[in-house]
Amino acid sequence: MRNRALKDFKFQFAIPVEDTIIQTGMMLEMVNRTSAVHPGHCIWYGAARIGKTTTAQFMVQKIAEAHDPQNPHAYRAVHYEVGGIAEWTGNEIKKAIKSLYYATLGRIDEGVYRHDPAESLATQLVHGLRRKNIQVIFVDEAGTLSLEAIRGMVLVGDVAKNMNHPLSLVFIGMDDLPTKVEQLPQVRERIVEWCYFEAYSFEETAKLLSRLHPHFAKLDLKNRTDYEQIEFVYEMFGGLPGLIVPFLKKLDRHQKEEREEINLKYLRAIHMRTLMDKEQSVNKSLEIYRGRPPKDSRSAPKRSSKGSQKASEQADAKDANVKKTRKRSRK
Repeated sequence: MRNRALKDFKFQFAIPVEDTIIQTGMMLEMVNRTSAVHPGHCIWYGAARIGKTTTAQFMVQKIAEAHDPQNPHAYRAVHYEVGGIAEWTGNEIKKAIKSLYYATLGRIDEGVYRHDPAESLATQLVHGLRRKNIQVIFVDEAGTLSLEAIRGMVLVGDVAKNMNHPLSLVFIGMDDLPTKVEQLPQVRERIVEWCYFEAYSFEETAKLLSRLHPHFAKLDLKNRTDYEQIEFVYEMFGGLPGLIVPFLKKLDRHQKEEREEINLKYLRAIHMRTLMDKEQSVNKSLEIYRGRPPKDSRSAPKRSSKGSQKASEQADAKDANVKKTRKRSRK
């Protein structure tokens, strides 16, 4: 029977479902606060999966929908994720300007990039932004930028101001982005708005669930069993939309495979499947590598659990011998 089932198996491509952006009070607040200070640079800060990127994409979408070439006050916006510019890597200011250039206008001539000073590159970028009427740029994952790189992007804003082109840079991130910005007055004093994204409360999570999934739309918080289902989702994912949405997609997949009554036990079983596989993966990794991954995991030899344990013991013994030798040499 099993061989027959494998033989009859036919892969089915899932029908792509467009991600639906649900407007929330927090999203609208951040959009209004950011647009109110334009032109002016902003910081959007908050934990991962809390909705910063979604809010930026939502604002770009709404600006595009409202754009009218006949309206002299209309403009365009761009959102992109920066690849990161590490500290002390050299030419951080020019690298930052190049990053903005590529995200908004496309490739920059390498000869021009190498030979022109940063202020010249910034001027050329602003000319291109004016030509495309781009006035708002969302720089996502800005926490991966060095302070000098952020300074380079702020330089573009200064040049734009001198050229009478309204420009707002919205730095989105987590990590040490706020403390990094605070270190340099030339950057700190140019940030005119700070937006902090907080996790949704229980009531906000319940409203979000009701708008995201038809099952939760039917639930009543006054009903104990319904309340427990929403409470479970809230406790497991902490009111973070970026974690709630993938869970709902898993729920839909299970329902398509086999329709069952959705209750607290069913929701918990879906979540536990992921948790158990995650725990097994981590434990197996620790068992094989003892928390010390190989230099190149792709070329790592496959070992049995006994062989890996023996190899780990030999490595530990070798480390101990090296330490003893060092102590003797010091004496």
